[in-house]
Amino acid sequence: MTELEQLGKRRTILVSISILMVSIHTIYFYHATVPNVTAGKIIQQIIRFILTAGLLALIYNGKNWARIIAIILFSIGTLGALMSLFTLDTHIVSKIPLVVMTFVYSIAIFHFGFTESFKAFKAFLNENK
Repeated sequence: MTELEQLGKRRTILVSISILMVSIHTIYFYHATVPNVTAGKIIQQIIRFILTAGLLALIYNGKNWARIIAIILFSIGTLGALMSLFTLDTHIVSKIPLVVMTFVYSIAIFHFGFTESFKAFKAFLNENK
């Protein structure tokens, strides 16, 4: 494995961990602010988290279709967070998670879509199958 491929592997792991941390924070933040938490909503959030982790695992394994779906979903998430950032009438401190979400999803879009290190890592994975 070349240095560029190793860099792509490390960055892919770091971006994936960041996305999962944003997902966990979103789940916690939602349930901390809603007075009545239902079991159905908790199950829905757990399923969403598992699907996110699965999608990231498929990206790590070099599946191109998973990368494309992730870029589309992270783009929608970034646009939603940006729109909420400017339309919500709340205190600025309450908007910090939206800024973090926008930042992490933007980095993920850039990494999975445009970086040479991820392309090299993906090519390495596909060659060794």
